[in-house]
Amino acid sequence: MSNRNATKTATKDAKSLPVRHPESGRRYSLEELEALAAEGDPWALGKMDDWDLSFSNEYKGSLTDRCPDPECDQYGEPVTLCYGEDGELLDVDHGGWGHPPAAEVQAKAS
Repeated sequence: MSNRNATKTATKDAKSLPVRHPESGRRYSLEELEALAAEGDPWALGKMDDWDLSFSNEYKGSLTDRCPDPECDQYGEPVTLCYGEDGELLDVDHGGWGHPPAAEVQAKAS
């Protein structure tokens, strides 16, 4: 039995499948890249890795502050405090999750 026929059949089947990765000159949104990457497209996986390396640090908090909310289960744990342009405390970011500040904590921050 020869493998030559099996190779021809596999090549023929691969050519009939639609190509899911980039169209020349088209810009893909992050959501489109994520969808293609979830399907296992190697080009999209590479682009997602590039995006992670280039931009993920911009969205990472410092976790240098401590949670000021005594009602929080993780009171005193490292957090990033997020302030508005007017200096108002908007959010207490615990890294993977966050919560709005308690009213008494908000009054102290102002």
